[in-house]
Amino acid sequence: MPGVAVIGTGSWGKNHARVYKELMAEGVIDSLKIYDADVNRARQLGGDLKVEWVSDYRNVIEDANIQAVSITTPSKTHYQIGKEFMEAGKDVLVEKPMTMDIKEAKKLVEVAASHGRILMAGHIFRYHPAVCELKRMIDAGELGKIQNIIGNRLYFGLPRRDMGVIYALGIHELDMFCYLLGVDYPRSIIAASSKNYGQDMEETAMLSADFGSARGYAFESWLVTAYSKMRDLVVVGSQGSARVDYLNPQEFYVFYNRIIVENGLPVRAEDKGKRTITLPYAEPLKEELKHFISCVTSRKNPLSNGPVGLRAVIMSEAALKSAKAGRAMVVP
Repeated sequence: MPGVAVIGTGSWGKNHARVYKELMAEGVIDSLKIYDADVNRARQLGGDLKVEWVSDYRNVIEDANIQAVSITTPSKTHYQIGKEFMEAGKDVLVEKPMTMDIKEAKKLVEVAASHGRILMAGHIFRYHPAVCELKRMIDAGELGKIQNIIGNRLYFGLPRRDMGVIYALGIHELDMFCYLLGVDYPRSIIAASSKNYGQDMEETAMLSADFGSARGYAFESWLVTAYSKMRDLVVVGSQGSARVDYLNPQEFYVFYNRIIVENGLPVRAEDKGKRTITLPYAEPLKEELKHFISCVTSRKNPLSNGPVGLRAVIMSEAALKSAKAGRAMVVP
C-alpha cells in the first residue's frame, strides 16, 4: 500500500485529505501526510484529521515513504510542483486544470513518460456513478445515435479571480463531451462570453463543440441568480435521452422518446415515458482517488491520464480564443 501526501489544503485540498484519511482507515493506503505553505492551516487540518503535516513540500519530496501525491495548489503552480514530484519518483494526481498553459501541460506529460510516472488529471466527473452508467448506455447503443449533449453549470456567487468560467467550469463539459463520445477532440469549438465586473475573466460563457454527427452545448455562469447551484448533463440520442444531475449521484434519468422519421423527414414525436434508475451511493471524489491509488499500485493507465488533462487544456484555450476572436476555432 502506498503512502500518499496532499499538496495544498485549500477548499478542495481539504476534501482530498478527508477522503484519503477514509482510505487509510479502509487499508487502501498506508499513510497520509499533508502540506500547506500556510503553517496555521496545515496544523489545523493535520490536527483535525490526526495526520502528519508539514509546511515545506520538499519535506514530502524527500520522504521515501510517500509514493504518490495529490496536487491541489493554485492552478498556476501545478506545472512546477508536478514536475518536481515526478522527477523525484512520485506518482502525481493534478487537479484540473492540469495547467493553464498548453506548453506546460505537454511538458508534464513528457516528464511523466520519461520518468515512468503515473500522471492523472483530476477530471472528477468521469468517476461520477451516473456518468459511468450513462457511458455504458451510450457505448451499448441503448440511446441510439447521439445527436446532442447539453451541459449546464450555473451558480450565483462571487466570480473567481484566478480564472474564468471556461477553465473553472467549461473544461468539465469539454472533457465530458469527448469522453462520452469516445473521441479525443471536437472538430471545432465556438464560444461567446461576457465580463461584467472589470476583471479580465469571463463570468458567463456559452460553448458549442462540433463533433460532426453530434454537437455539444455548454452554459457556464457564476451570475445566474435563479439557481443557487445547477449542475446537469443531458444526452439526446435517436432512440432516447438521459439526464445526469451531478448533485445527486444516486439517481439517473432515462427518457424513452424519439422522433419517428419516414422518407427522410420527421413525422411524429413518440414519448413512451421515463424511468428513474437508482444507483448505489458513491462519492465521485472517493471513486476518483481510489482509481488513482489503483493505478499507482498496478501501474495501469488512468482513465483521466496526462494526455486527457492536456487535451482539456487545449480545448479550453481554443474556447478562450474563440470568444476573443468571435469565430470558431479548429481543434487541436
